[in-house]
Amino acid sequence: MKKLILIVSIIFLTNNQVFAQLIKAQLKEHTANVETVAFSSNGKYFVSSGWDGAVNLYDIDSTGMPIFKYAFMGHLGAVTSLNFSRNNKYIISCGKDYSARLWDIEFPDSSKSFNMHLEPVTNAFLDPSGRVLITCSADGTIRNTSLLDAKKSKIIKVGTPINDLRVSKDYRFYYVALKGTSISKIDAHTAKVIKEFTGHQDEVNAIDISPDGNFMASASNDKTIIIWDLNTGKESKKLTGFEWKVTSVEFSGDGKYIIGGCNEGTTKLFNVETGALVTDFKEVGTSVHDVAFSPNGTYIAVATSLKDTEQYGAVIYVSGVVVEKKVFQPRNAKGKNKYAPRPAVKPNTSR
Repeated sequence: MKKLILIVSIIFLTNNQVFAQLIKAQLKEHTANVETVAFSSNGKYFVSSGWDGAVNLYDIDSTGMPIFKYAFMGHLGAVTSLNFSRNNKYIISCGKDYSARLWDIEFPDSSKSFNMHLEPVTNAFLDPSGRVLITCSADGTIRNTSLLDAKKSKIIKVGTPINDLRVSKDYRFYYVALKGTSISKIDAHTAKVIKEFTGHQDEVNAIDISPDGNFMASASNDKTIIIWDLNTGKESKKLTGFEWKVTSVEFSGDGKYIIGGCNEGTTKLFNVETGALVTDFKEVGTSVHDVAFSPNGTYIAVATSLKDTEQYGAVIYVSGVVVEKKVFQPRNAKGKNKYAPRPAVKPNTSR
């Protein structure tokens, strides 16, 4: 049976140059291709999943080593997206079985399943209050579902399959990567399209919003990442150098860096301000399906297929990048935010 090898490699950066790389550990848990990876915002956990449907949770120890904790089981198809709740108590997963699931880290045998969509669910996460599950799907809809009553669901019909979804920092707008070359900005309350971001020459696969809420990055099959200024709605920078489709993108915790994963096996780290390439991570994988920054920027996780083996894997690099701890406010923010999150409540996670 094929096994996942999770390889932890150490990368030290000096003056933006790689001068050492060592394989630190191999972890063998998954039995099929890994599609998605994520870190908790407190840096204590790492999670991975893919075509075997298992959601594997790891503790990050004091040396930075991911230690397998346990696997959450329940998905009946490939898992393609993972997120942690803001309080780091829950993992939200979704995928090709048309469902999204909520997992309680302290109670691995319990979960709550949401089966509202008619096609694969492409992203799922909790709003800041911890009361509402936000999902998007290839069925062309966005749903806001109450955890206390799953029948209470607000639906926005986009009409086109959705590849990815992010929300503005004040949760007033959705940024929707459609199955095409554009990204739509949609008012979360009126469902009206406010703006279309056009500039890619091929399908947009993934998007991310900077921690300060001022910029958006989009990854495309046209071999580029575009950074958009959300205050002007215009393209700020275009990051190039990829040899094939860019499948994934994420900002660092301070917004100073971007990582992008490519189908030919390379993950690239860029300086956001200059657009300059910092380094490539391409020693192990043959394709990249997802990327993730740890909160302090020390680690870069890559969901990939391993070179010269029949095994599947995820790679964690120690980047050497130190992310500053900041409390971000969007530009032009004034007065009290009426969209500020309510106190979190513990969802009902009984089967």
